Amino acid sequence: MDEQRLAGGLANYGKVTKRGNAVRRPAPPHAAALHTYLRALADAGFDGVPRPLKLLDDGYEELTFIAGDVAVPPYPDWSRSDEALASVGRLLRRMHDAAAKVPIPDADWPTEFTDPVGGPILCHNDVCEENVVFRDGQAQAFIDFDFAAPGRPLWDLGCAAFHWVPMIPPRTVAEAGDPEPEVAQRLRLLADAYGLDDDGRRELLDLFPQIVATEIRFNSGRVEAGDPVFIQMEAELDPRRWERILAWHAENRESFLAALQDDASTTQ
Repeated sequence: MDEQRLAGGLANYGKVTKRGNAVRRPAPPHAAALHTYLRALADAGFDGVPRPLKLLDDGYEELTFIAGDVAVPPYPDWSRSDEALASVGRLLRRMHDAAAKVPIPDADWPTEFTDPVGGPILCHNDVCEENVVFRDGQAQAFIDFDFAAPGRPLWDLGCAAFHWVPMIPPRTVAEAGDPEPEVAQRLRLLADAYGLDDDGRRELLDLFPQIVATEIRFNSGRVEAGDPVFIQMEAELDPRRWERILAWHAENRESFLAALQDDASTTQ
């Protein structure tokens, strides 16, 4: 049976393949604990994760392949729809509800995207476009749990919002070739779909500077380690983009808060 290379991703770019119904990919150092957790999460009623099959002697792992559509750059129009965004929020809430029933195995969990204050569940921490499987325009599963670590559900939601809303200046999105998003409206849509309570809506906005800081550390670390994918990406992007994103968050915080808390969403 032929092996097919799967597109997408940055950390494991070009290293993920599919043969039959199995995906072969580099195993993280904590793979054994992660496999235990994924099996328990599925047993707790959440079917939106791949099932671990085995750990291989060559440093790779095999998991079940989840059929569907995954958005990779340039992102397709369907992945930027309100329907897709809302379905991500609903799926994330389902996963968090199941995760609350699953003990976190002992392991040296990664720290790249970890909630700085920790928390009661194992968060995915990297719910970006390339890590969500869709069918018929609806999010069905999350993949690539390499950066999963203990944290708060709200932190996981904030990380997902950063990528899916996305929480970056609309003009930056347009410069990349996508339509300018109505950020405040989409943030409200995600919070509603997730079922975020009133206190969580205000706290969510306070997380974004910390989330940006984790993104900066991760990208800088990859460049310093000599990763050619990240070196090329950093060379092509605005070196002041993080500074501009943080300033934009601060300037628009009140309009975002109004959109999250008012009956009628406010757009900037």
